[in-house]
Amino acid sequence: MKASEAIQVLRRPLTAEEIEWKIIASKNGQTTIAPFIDARAVMARLDEAFGPFGWQVRYTPAQVGGEHGVIASIAIKNPETGEWVEKQDGSGATDLEPFKGGISGALKRAAVAWGIGRELYTYPRVVIEGEHRFIPHKVLERLKGLPEAVAQGKPLPETIRLTPEGEAARRKAG
Repeated sequence: MKASEAIQVLRRPLTAEEIEWKIIASKNGQTTIAPFIDARAVMARLDEAFGPFGWQVRYTPAQVGGEHGVIASIAIKNPETGEWVEKQDGSGATDLEPFKGGISGALKRAAVAWGIGRELYTYPRVVIEGEHRFIPHKVLERLKGLPEAVAQGKPLPETIRLTPEGEAARRKAG
């Protein structure tokens, strides 16, 4: 595969199967969720584009002020020249499984530097009526078409408001 073709594989829009939705806030009678790429999906993209021997990742502990974190450096072997090129980014420890979460977060952020999942930053904000600890299944089903809509450049609202049943919610006049 040529370098330009490999880069196209990395930058190809994510599919619904490659995206995880996570709760980022649940307060004031509503829950906000956001799309994330899974670390395994990052690795699968790198394998697809460069093969299992054409990329590598190195993790380095980092500390800024009192905060501890991890820097992930993803190095890719240029398939045309054999030269290794590296891009990196970092992440702090997470609330759940702090060490593992920091490593995973750093990998995903470094992947964005290579173009993997960069379009997630253009997704609409998704708000669900009610405060939830888990994302309702019907909401997840409703959102399965969103990656394709984003990839096709369809006009989307800045915020998508849904009921727990996955139906469009109307903003209450106040």
